[in-house]
Amino acid sequence: MKIYFKSFGCRTNQIEIESLKQHLVLKGFVTCEEKPDVIVINSCCVTENAEREVIKYLEKILKENPSSLIVFTGCLATLRYNEFKNNGKIKVFSNSEKHLIYNFLTGDKKDLSFFPIITLPSKTRAFIKVQDGCDMSCSYCVVPVLRNVPKSKNISCVVEEVKNLISLGVKEIVFSGTRLGSYNDSDKNFVDLISEILKIPGNFRIRYSSIEPWEIGDDLIEISQDSKVCKYFHIPLQSGSDKILSLMKRPYNKSFFEKKINQIRKKIKGVGIYCDIIVGFPGESNYDYLETEKFVFDLSLSGLHVFSYSKRPNTDSFNIDDLPKFVKDYRSKRMREIDKKLRKKFILSKIGSRLEVLTLKRKNDCVYGLTSEFINVIINDNSFGINEFYFLIGKEIDDKYLVCVK
Repeated sequence: MKIYFKSFGCRTNQIEIESLKQHLVLKGFVTCEEKPDVIVINSCCVTENAEREVIKYLEKILKENPSSLIVFTGCLATLRYNEFKNNGKIKVFSNSEKHLIYNFLTGDKKDLSFFPIITLPSKTRAFIKVQDGCDMSCSYCVVPVLRNVPKSKNISCVVEEVKNLISLGVKEIVFSGTRLGSYNDSDKNFVDLISEILKIPGNFRIRYSSIEPWEIGDDLIEISQDSKVCKYFHIPLQSGSDKILSLMKRPYNKSFFEKKINQIRKKIKGVGIYCDIIVGFPGESNYDYLETEKFVFDLSLSGLHVFSYSKRPNTDSFNIDDLPKFVKDYRSKRMREIDKKLRKKFILSKIGSRLEVLTLKRKNDCVYGLTSEFINVIINDNSFGINEFYFLIGKEIDDKYLVCVK
Protein backbone atom coordinates (compact mmCIF):
# COMPACT_ATOMS: atom_id res chain seq x y z
CA MET A 1 0.00 0.00 0.00
CA LYS A 2 1.32 3.44 -0.94
CA ILE A 3 1.38 6.10 1.78
CA TYR A 4 2.45 9.74 2.00
CA PHE A 5 3.24 11.76 5.12
CA LYS A 6 3.10 15.51 5.64
CA SER A 7 4.00 17.04 8.98
CA PHE A 8 3.75 20.66 10.12
CA GLY A 9 5.11 22.43 13.18
CA CYS A 10 7.38 21.55 16.07
CA ARG A 11 10.14 19.02 16.54
CA THR A 12 7.82 16.79 18.58
CA ASN A 13 5.45 16.59 15.60
CA GLN A 14 8.36 15.72 13.28
CA ILE A 15 9.58 12.93 15.58
CA GLU A 16 6.09 11.44 15.90
CA ILE A 17 5.48 11.31 12.16
CA GLU A 18 8.99 9.95 11.45
CA SER A 19 8.43 7.14 13.96
CA LEU A 20 5.02 6.32 12.48
CA LYS A 21 6.52 6.27 8.98
CA GLN A 22 9.34 3.93 10.02
CA HIS A 23 7.02 1.41 11.65
CA LEU A 24 4.58 1.41 8.72
CA VAL A 25 7.40 0.96 6.19
CA LEU A 26 8.59 -2.06 8.16
CA LYS A 27 5.03 -3.39 7.91
CA GLY A 28 5.21 -3.17 4.11
CA PHE A 29 3.87 0.30 3.33
CA VAL A 30 5.67 2.18 0.55
CA THR A 31 6.15 5.93 0.86
CA CYS A 32 5.04 7.65 -2.32
CA GLU A 33 3.79 11.16 -3.08
CA GLU A 34 2.14 10.26 -6.40
CA LYS A 35 -1.39 8.79 -6.09
CA PRO A 36 -0.96 7.37 -2.56
CA ASP A 37 -3.61 5.13 -1.04
CA VAL A 38 -3.22 6.88 2.32
CA ILE A 39 -2.16 10.44 3.19
CA VAL A 40 -1.27 11.21 6.81
CA ILE A 41 -1.32 14.91 7.72
CA ASN A 42 0.18 15.86 11.08
CA SER A 43 -1.09 19.38 11.76
CA CYS A 44 -0.04 22.44 13.74
CA CYS A 45 -1.98 25.44 15.07
CA VAL A 46 0.47 27.17 17.41
CA THR A 47 -0.02 30.35 15.37
CA GLU A 48 -2.76 31.67 13.12
CA ASN A 49 -0.42 31.42 10.12
CA ALA A 50 0.38 27.79 10.92
CA GLU A 51 -3.33 26.96 11.11
CA ARG A 52 -3.99 28.75 7.81
CA GLU A 53 -1.18 26.84 6.10
CA VAL A 54 -2.55 23.49 7.29
CA ILE A 55 -6.10 24.27 6.14
CA LYS A 56 -4.85 25.35 2.72
CA TYR A 57 -2.86 22.12 2.36
CA LEU A 58 -5.77 19.95 3.55
CA GLU A 59 -8.13 21.53 1.03
CA LYS A 60 -5.58 20.99 -1.75
CA ILE A 61 -5.08 17.32 -0.79
CA LEU A 62 -8.84 16.65 -0.64
CA LYS A 63 -9.30 18.16 -4.09
CA GLU A 64 -6.36 16.39 -5.74
CA ASN A 65 -6.75 12.97 -4.07
CA PRO A 66 -10.47 12.10 -4.03
CA SER A 67 -9.84 8.34 -3.77
CA SER A 68 -7.15 8.48 -1.04
CA LEU A 69 -7.80 7.84 2.64
CA ILE A 70 -6.95 11.09 4.44
CA VAL A 71 -5.74 10.65 8.03
CA PHE A 72 -5.72 13.99 9.84
CA THR A 73 -3.98 14.34 13.20
CA GLY A 74 -1.92 16.74 15.31
CA CYS A 75 -2.71 19.96 17.12
CA LEU A 76 -5.24 21.48 14.72
CA ALA A 77 -7.06 18.15 14.53
CA THR A 78 -7.20 18.26 18.35
CA LEU A 79 -8.29 21.89 18.62
CA ARG A 80 -11.13 21.50 16.09
CA TYR A 81 -11.74 17.80 16.62
CA ASN A 82 -15.54 17.75 16.38
CA GLU A 83 -15.56 19.93 13.28
CA PHE A 84 -13.15 17.68 11.39
CA LYS A 85 -14.67 14.47 12.74
CA ASN A 86 -17.96 15.39 11.06
CA ASN A 87 -16.18 15.66 7.71
CA GLY A 88 -16.86 12.30 6.06
CA LYS A 89 -13.84 12.64 3.78
CA ILE A 90 -11.21 12.38 6.49
CA LYS A 91 -10.35 10.14 9.47
CA VAL A 92 -9.42 12.25 12.50
CA PHE A 93 -7.05 11.35 15.35
CA SER A 94 -6.41 13.79 18.18
CA ASN A 95 -2.92 14.07 19.69
CA SER A 96 -3.91 11.61 22.42
CA GLU A 97 -5.05 9.17 19.71
CA LYS A 98 -2.16 9.69 17.29
CA HIS A 99 -0.28 6.58 18.40
CA LEU A 100 -3.31 4.51 17.32
CA ILE A 101 -2.90 5.40 13.63
CA TYR A 102 -0.54 2.47 13.15
CA ASN A 103 -3.08 0.04 14.58
CA PHE A 104 -5.86 1.59 12.49
CA LEU A 105 -3.92 1.19 9.24
CA THR A 106 -2.46 -2.26 9.90
CA GLY A 107 -4.94 -4.04 12.16
CA ASP A 108 -2.05 -4.86 14.49
CA LYS A 109 -1.67 -3.84 18.11
CA LYS A 110 1.58 -2.01 18.78
CA ASP A 111 2.36 0.52 21.50
CA LEU A 112 3.70 3.65 19.80
CA SER A 113 2.69 6.00 22.60
CA PHE A 114 6.16 7.59 22.69
CA PHE A 115 6.96 7.08 19.01
CA PRO A 116 10.32 5.28 19.17
CA ILE A 117 12.79 5.90 16.35
CA ILE A 118 14.06 2.56 15.02
CA THR A 119 15.87 3.45 11.78
CA LEU A 120 17.46 6.63 10.52
CA PRO A 121 17.04 9.04 7.62
CA SER A 122 20.48 10.36 8.65
CA LYS A 123 23.25 8.62 10.55
CA THR A 124 24.71 11.74 12.15
CA ARG A 125 22.01 13.13 14.44
CA ALA A 126 18.79 11.67 15.85
CA PHE A 127 15.93 13.08 17.92
CA ILE A 128 14.23 11.14 20.70
CA LYS A 129 10.92 12.17 22.24
CA VAL A 130 11.15 11.47 25.97
CA GLN A 131 8.36 13.69 27.30
CA ASP A 132 4.98 15.00 26.19
CA GLY A 133 2.45 17.48 27.53
CA CYS A 134 2.42 20.70 29.53
CA ASP A 135 0.17 21.81 32.39
CA MET A 136 1.43 25.38 32.64
CA SER A 137 -0.92 28.30 32.03
CA CYS A 138 1.10 30.81 30.01
CA SER A 139 -1.51 33.26 28.78
CA TYR A 140 -0.50 33.15 25.10
CA CYS A 141 -0.02 29.41 24.68
CA VAL A 142 -2.53 26.93 23.29
CA VAL A 143 -0.27 23.90 23.79
CA PRO A 144 -1.69 22.97 27.25
CA VAL A 145 -5.10 22.69 25.58
CA LEU A 146 -3.70 20.33 22.93
CA ARG A 147 -1.12 18.34 24.91
CA ASN A 148 -2.37 18.90 28.44
CA VAL A 149 -1.33 15.72 30.26
CA PRO A 150 2.39 15.61 31.10
CA LYS A 151 3.86 12.14 30.64
CA SER A 152 7.33 10.75 30.31
CA LYS A 153 8.91 7.79 28.57
CA ASN A 154 10.29 5.09 30.87
CA ILE A 155 14.02 5.54 31.49
CA SER A 156 14.82 1.96 30.53
CA CYS A 157 13.03 2.46 27.19
CA VAL A 158 15.02 5.63 26.52
CA VAL A 159 18.28 3.84 27.34
CA GLU A 160 17.46 1.02 24.91
CA GLU A 161 16.48 3.48 22.20
CA VAL A 162 19.75 5.37 22.63
CA LYS A 163 21.76 2.14 22.54
CA ASN A 164 20.02 1.15 19.32
CA LEU A 165 20.73 4.52 17.70
CA ILE A 166 24.38 4.36 18.72
CA SER A 167 24.64 0.88 17.18
CA LEU A 168 23.27 2.39 13.94
CA GLY A 169 26.09 4.92 13.91
CA VAL A 170 24.41 8.00 15.40
CA LYS A 171 26.88 10.45 16.94
CA GLU A 172 24.53 13.11 18.34
CA ILE A 173 21.25 12.40 20.12
CA VAL A 174 18.84 15.24 20.87
CA PHE A 175 16.31 14.78 23.66
CA SER A 176 12.99 16.42 22.90
CA GLY A 177 9.68 17.03 24.64
CA THR A 178 6.85 19.49 24.98
CA ARG A 179 8.33 20.56 28.32
CA LEU A 180 11.53 18.57 28.58
CA GLY A 181 12.56 19.80 32.02
CA SER A 182 9.40 18.38 33.60
CA TYR A 183 10.47 14.81 32.74
CA ASN A 184 9.36 12.46 35.51
CA ASP A 185 9.40 8.67 35.39
CA SER A 186 8.42 7.18 38.75
CA ASP A 187 10.04 10.11 40.59
CA LYS A 188 13.13 9.94 38.35
CA ASN A 189 13.72 13.36 36.85
CA PHE A 190 15.53 14.63 33.76
CA VAL A 191 18.90 14.66 35.53
CA ASP A 192 18.39 11.02 36.51
CA LEU A 193 17.67 10.22 32.86
CA ILE A 194 20.82 12.00 31.66
CA SER A 195 22.85 10.22 34.34
CA GLU A 196 21.74 6.85 32.97
CA ILE A 197 22.45 7.88 29.37
CA LEU A 198 25.99 8.97 30.26
CA LYS A 199 26.71 5.44 31.53
CA ILE A 200 26.26 4.07 28.00
CA PRO A 201 29.63 3.38 26.34
CA GLY A 202 30.34 4.72 22.89
CA ASN A 203 31.53 7.74 20.93
CA PHE A 204 28.49 10.01 21.00
CA ARG A 205 27.19 13.24 22.48
CA ILE A 206 23.78 14.40 23.68
CA ARG A 207 21.94 17.69 23.30
CA TYR A 208 18.85 19.02 25.04
CA SER A 209 16.05 20.72 23.17
CA SER A 210 14.25 23.65 24.81
CA ILE A 211 14.22 23.72 28.64
CA GLU A 212 12.31 26.22 30.76
CA PRO A 213 14.53 28.44 32.97
CA TRP A 214 12.94 27.39 36.28
CA GLU A 215 13.62 23.73 35.42
CA ILE A 216 17.37 24.25 35.06
CA GLY A 217 18.59 23.44 38.56
CA ASP A 218 22.11 23.22 39.95
CA ASP A 219 22.08 19.46 39.39
CA LEU A 220 21.31 19.83 35.68
CA ILE A 221 24.02 22.46 35.26
CA GLU A 222 26.43 20.17 37.11
CA ILE A 223 25.78 17.09 34.97
CA SER A 224 25.85 19.22 31.81
CA GLN A 225 29.57 19.77 32.37
CA ASP A 226 30.15 16.18 31.22
CA SER A 227 32.15 15.97 27.99
CA LYS A 228 29.35 13.98 26.33
CA VAL A 229 26.82 16.79 26.86
CA CYS A 230 26.76 19.57 24.28
CA LYS A 231 27.72 23.01 25.55
CA TYR A 232 24.33 24.33 24.57
CA PHE A 233 21.11 25.53 26.16
CA HIS A 234 17.90 26.62 24.43
CA ILE A 235 15.90 28.53 27.04
CA PRO A 236 12.56 30.29 26.39
CA LEU A 237 12.80 33.91 27.58
CA GLN A 238 9.79 35.35 25.67
CA SER A 239 10.24 38.93 26.90
CA GLY A 240 12.79 41.18 28.57
CA SER A 241 10.07 43.22 30.28
CA ASP A 242 8.90 42.22 33.75
CA LYS A 243 5.51 43.75 32.97
CA ILE A 244 5.05 41.59 29.87
CA LEU A 245 6.40 38.46 31.58
CA SER A 246 3.73 38.96 34.23
CA LEU A 247 1.00 39.42 31.62
CA MET A 248 2.26 36.28 29.89
CA LYS A 249 2.00 34.45 33.25
CA ARG A 250 5.62 33.34 33.01
CA PRO A 251 6.77 32.23 36.51
CA TYR A 252 9.99 34.31 36.65
CA ASN A 253 11.30 37.83 36.17
CA LYS A 254 14.34 39.31 34.43
CA SER A 255 16.48 39.09 37.54
CA PHE A 256 15.82 35.35 37.93
CA PHE A 257 16.56 34.74 34.26
CA GLU A 258 19.81 36.70 34.31
CA LYS A 259 21.02 34.86 37.41
CA LYS A 260 20.25 31.53 35.72
CA ILE A 261 22.26 32.48 32.62
CA ASN A 262 25.18 33.57 34.80
CA GLN A 263 25.03 30.29 36.75
CA ILE A 264 25.28 28.30 33.55
CA ARG A 265 28.15 30.38 32.17
CA LYS A 266 30.10 30.15 35.42
CA LYS A 267 30.10 26.34 35.24
CA ILE A 268 30.19 25.76 31.46
CA LYS A 269 32.74 27.99 29.78
CA GLY A 270 31.94 29.12 26.24
CA VAL A 271 28.42 27.66 26.34
CA GLY A 272 25.97 28.58 23.59
CA ILE A 273 22.72 29.99 25.00
CA TYR A 274 19.81 30.60 22.63
CA CYS A 275 16.44 32.04 23.62
CA ASP A 276 12.87 32.29 22.32
CA ILE A 277 11.36 35.76 22.08
CA ILE A 278 7.72 36.71 21.43
CA VAL A 279 7.25 40.27 20.15
CA GLY A 280 3.99 42.18 19.97
CA PHE A 281 2.24 40.62 22.95
CA PRO A 282 -0.96 42.55 23.86
CA GLY A 283 -0.03 45.50 26.04
CA GLU A 284 3.61 45.57 24.92
CA SER A 285 4.48 49.24 24.67
CA ASN A 286 7.43 50.59 22.73
CA TYR A 287 9.24 50.94 26.05
CA ASP A 288 8.55 47.28 26.92
CA TYR A 289 9.85 46.19 23.55
CA LEU A 290 13.02 48.29 23.83
CA GLU A 291 13.53 46.80 27.31
CA THR A 292 13.62 43.38 25.65
CA GLU A 293 16.12 44.57 23.03
CA LYS A 294 18.42 45.90 25.74
CA PHE A 295 18.05 42.79 27.88
CA VAL A 296 19.03 40.33 25.13
CA PHE A 297 22.03 42.51 24.25
CA ASP A 298 23.08 42.81 27.89
CA LEU A 299 22.87 39.03 28.29
CA SER A 300 25.08 38.54 25.19
CA LEU A 301 22.96 35.64 24.05
CA SER A 302 24.24 33.37 21.29
CA GLY A 303 21.10 33.71 19.19
CA LEU A 304 17.34 34.12 19.22
CA HIS A 305 14.27 32.32 17.92
CA VAL A 306 11.84 35.16 17.18
CA PHE A 307 8.05 34.82 17.04
CA SER A 308 5.33 37.42 16.53
CA TYR A 309 2.47 37.08 18.99
CA SER A 310 -0.48 35.23 17.46
CA LYS A 311 -3.91 35.28 19.08
CA ARG A 312 -5.01 31.69 19.82
CA PRO A 313 -8.42 30.44 21.00
CA ASN A 314 -8.75 28.98 24.49
CA THR A 315 -5.90 31.13 25.84
CA ASP A 316 -6.10 33.83 28.51
CA SER A 317 -4.79 36.51 26.15
CA PHE A 318 -7.32 35.75 23.41
CA ASN A 319 -9.76 38.47 24.49
CA ILE A 320 -7.12 41.17 25.05
CA ASP A 321 -6.90 43.78 22.29
CA ASP A 322 -4.21 42.81 19.79
CA LEU A 323 -1.48 45.17 18.61
CA PRO A 324 -1.60 46.31 14.98
CA LYS A 325 0.05 43.91 12.54
CA PHE A 326 2.50 46.55 11.30
CA VAL A 327 3.77 47.03 14.86
CA LYS A 328 4.34 43.31 15.33
CA ASP A 329 5.97 43.02 11.91
CA TYR A 330 8.32 45.93 12.61
CA ARG A 331 9.39 44.58 16.00
CA SER A 332 9.84 41.10 14.58
CA LYS A 333 12.08 42.45 11.82
CA ARG A 334 14.18 44.42 14.30
CA MET A 335 14.53 41.45 16.64
CA ARG A 336 15.58 39.17 13.78
CA GLU A 337 18.30 41.65 12.88
CA ILE A 338 19.44 41.52 16.51
CA ASP A 339 19.49 37.73 16.27
CA LYS A 340 21.88 37.97 13.29
CA LYS A 341 24.17 40.32 15.22
CA LEU A 342 24.20 38.07 18.29
CA ARG A 343 24.96 34.97 16.25
CA LYS A 344 27.78 36.73 14.40
CA LYS A 345 29.25 37.99 17.67
CA PHE A 346 29.12 34.50 19.16
CA ILE A 347 30.77 32.95 16.11
CA LEU A 348 33.51 35.60 16.16
CA SER A 349 34.14 34.81 19.84
CA LYS A 350 35.15 31.27 18.80
CA ILE A 351 37.94 32.33 16.44
CA GLY A 352 41.13 30.85 17.85
CA SER A 353 39.23 28.43 20.09
CA ARG A 354 39.51 24.64 19.98
CA LEU A 355 36.05 23.22 19.26
CA GLU A 356 34.45 19.80 19.05
CA VAL A 357 32.91 19.47 15.58
CA LEU A 358 30.65 16.69 14.32
CA THR A 359 30.93 16.46 10.52
CA LEU A 360 27.51 16.19 8.86
CA LYS A 361 27.86 16.28 5.09
CA ARG A 362 30.16 16.87 2.12
CA LYS A 363 29.35 19.43 -0.58
CA ASN A 364 31.38 21.21 -3.29
CA ASP A 365 34.71 19.89 -1.97
CA CYS A 366 33.91 21.19 1.51
CA VAL A 367 32.82 19.44 4.69
CA TYR A 368 30.07 20.90 6.86
CA GLY A 369 29.67 20.27 10.55
CA LEU A 370 28.18 21.39 13.84
CA THR A 371 29.95 22.37 17.04
CA SER A 372 28.86 21.39 20.51
CA GLU A 373 27.76 25.03 20.94
CA PHE A 374 25.46 24.78 17.89
CA ILE A 375 27.61 26.76 15.47
CA ASN A 376 27.54 25.74 11.82
CA VAL A 377 31.04 24.94 10.57
CA ILE A 378 32.63 24.75 7.14
CA ILE A 379 35.94 22.95 6.54
CA ASN A 380 37.68 23.71 3.25
CA ASP A 381 39.28 20.28 3.16
CA ASN A 382 37.55 17.34 1.49
CA SER A 383 39.70 14.75 3.26
CA PHE A 384 37.70 14.83 6.49
CA GLY A 385 35.39 11.90 7.16
CA ILE A 386 31.64 12.33 7.59
CA ASN A 387 29.88 11.52 10.86
CA GLU A 388 33.08 11.86 12.82
CA PHE A 389 34.18 14.04 15.72
CA TYR A 390 37.15 16.35 15.25
CA PHE A 391 38.72 18.97 17.49
CA LEU A 392 39.33 21.96 15.24
CA ILE A 393 40.36 25.60 15.55
CA GLY A 394 38.03 28.43 14.57
CA LYS A 395 39.82 30.47 11.90
CA GLU A 396 37.40 33.04 10.44
CA ILE A 397 33.76 33.76 9.72
CA ASP A 398 32.17 33.09 6.33
CA ASP A 399 28.60 34.38 6.26
CA LYS A 400 26.76 32.26 8.90
CA TYR A 401 29.55 29.66 9.11
CA LEU A 402 32.67 29.40 11.21
CA VAL A 403 35.59 28.27 9.07
CA CYS A 404 37.60 25.68 11.00
CA VAL A 405 41.04 24.15 10.47
CA LYS A 406 43.13 21.46 12.14
